[in-house]
Amino acid sequence: MNERVSGVVRWFNQLKGYGYIAGDDGRDVLVHRRDIEGATFLTEGLRVTYVAVDGAGGEVHAEHVHIVEHAH
Repeated sequence: MNERVSGVVRWFNQLKGYGYIAGDDGRDVLVHRRDIEGATFLTEGLRVTYVAVDGAGGEVHAEHVHIVEHAH
C-alpha cells in the first residue's frame, strides 16, 4: 500500500460527490464520496489524510480518506 499523504480540501461538490484535495506534496488529488471513511462529504478547508493512487488516465485520486481537523 502507498504511504498516507496529508492535505487540505480545496473544494467538494456534495451533489456530484467529488472534489479536490491540495496535497502537502504539491499535487492536486481527485476525491470521490465513496473513498471518504467515516463521512459522506467533505467541506473546503478540512485537513485530511489519504492514500494517493495513480489512475489509468494519469490523474491521481485519493483513497482511504480520513478527516483530521478543520483548517483555521
